Amino acid sequence: MESRELRARRIRPGPRPWTPGLRHGVLLGCLIGLGAQAQDGAGRSTNLSASVETSLTYAIDSRKGGIQRGDFVSELRPGLQISSRSGRVVGSLNYSMSLSHHTQDYDGQNVQNQLNANFSAEAVERWMYVDGTASVSQQTVSAFGQQSVAGSTQDNPNRIEVGSVSVSPYVRGVLGSAVNYEVRLTGAATNGRRSIAADSSVVSGLVSLSSAVSGTPLGWGLVASTATSDYRAGRETTNDRVSANLSFTADADLSLALRGGQESTNVAKTQKTTYDNWGVGATWRPSPRTRAQFDTDDRYFGRSYRVLLEHRLASSSLQFTSSRDAANGADPNGAGQRSTLYQVFFAQFASIEPDATQRDLLVRNFLQAQGLDPDAVVSGGAINSAVTVQERHQLTLSYAGQRMAASVQAFANRSHVIDAAATVAAAEAVRQWGYLANASYRLGPTASLALTGSRQLTQGNATQSGTELKSISLNYSDQLGRRTSAALSARYSVFNSSTNPYREAAITASLSQRF
Repeated sequence: MESRELRARRIRPGPRPWTPGLRHGVLLGCLIGLGAQAQDGAGRSTNLSASVETSLTYAIDSRKGGIQRGDFVSELRPGLQISSRSGRVVGSLNYSMSLSHHTQDYDGQNVQNQLNANFSAEAVERWMYVDGTASVSQQTVSAFGQQSVAGSTQDNPNRIEVGSVSVSPYVRGVLGSAVNYEVRLTGAATNGRRSIAADSSVVSGLVSLSSAVSGTPLGWGLVASTATSDYRAGRETTNDRVSANLSFTADADLSLALRGGQESTNVAKTQKTTYDNWGVGATWRPSPRTRAQFDTDDRYFGRSYRVLLEHRLASSSLQFTSSRDAANGADPNGAGQRSTLYQVFFAQFASIEPDATQRDLLVRNFLQAQGLDPDAVVSGGAINSAVTVQERHQLTLSYAGQRMAASVQAFANRSHVIDAAATVAAAEAVRQWGYLANASYRLGPTASLALTGSRQLTQGNATQSGTELKSISLNYSDQLGRRTSAALSARYSVFNSSTNPYREAAITASLSQRF
């Protein structure tokens, strides 16, 4: 039987639901932040464009028991793009709204939003700054529920619209001539539509001191941080941590680090407990295009680690990442965040365009020309309603040539809730693995053909059965004019599940116009 304390926690008021007002507030805040650039005399560095896309899809959905139906789906997707490359505010915003109409009965949302925005503002010259991010996307509630690929028009009660926003003001400078300092506050919140599973907030603060003398082989640092995470479907937890670190530059290519300290938290136990921390790290950069990094720490949940192996060539890249860390739902930089095709090529194009804002535009134009979905998820995952330990391993190969582009992402994830107040069923580990592979070829100056295949498996556990989602799609796109493009695509998906399996075939024709 639940204690009175736990029962009170479960019925306490939580964050506001993901209402249209909140969605528009997130968008308006990002527009104000980026639009401030135009007020300081450097407005010419701000680019504003709009787009609209229309599409018609015919989908045949075959369900368990032989139930089959065809559905015509018409969609209208207006969009807005803003980017600022210089001045006091630097960043980008990409927003689109999908308005759909189904000829068959449809219980899902006919209005969906998609937002990716980030900005960095220099509030006080060379001293005070503000970083911000915002996103709205469709996310999976349960790894064991119904799964669907990006772009699917079928109703999926296991997917909800999730909005996240993060604002982080900070000051940094030099004390005397020997000590760097930084003081940072961060507030982040996540809200889900039609469900409280994603609702969470994180408030954190950090103070750091470090050596400012360059050219010496030995460095030092002191860091104190505090964070409070609040899950609407769970409870509030805190984490306070202090640490000291020493760094040693063995040569121009190799640096080593040693860390030690303590942290106090009530995550693994209901009462706040203090744990000793220690860790080591190494970074090797034999060339600007090659990097190897390793970090490991002893934490309250056991061993955390992060491994990164990366090598970039002129037209291809190879990256392997492996990590284990605690994840907070609203933390935009926390472990376990989803990886998209846009992020893969954003990293790949680092050697082509170092400027992040210019690279954002370059990547989005490249993916559109190749007929690839920038928001296609390449690493699985699901929403967490408590502090979770995430283990993620991902191998990424990408190639971008003059006529052909290709990428392969293989991943394996394992996550389990470590909140001491979680139920036994909720604390069971979730294991997923799979891949996403795509190849596109430019047929001519304006036309291209793209083939995409994916597979995602979720392993069953003691209380829930596993699932498998396989999909293949073929897309033809052509640039009809300088700002007009058309596309025709075909997709076939198979979802294997003991409760709600399905097969889906769909053909989509679309026309888009940029202004």
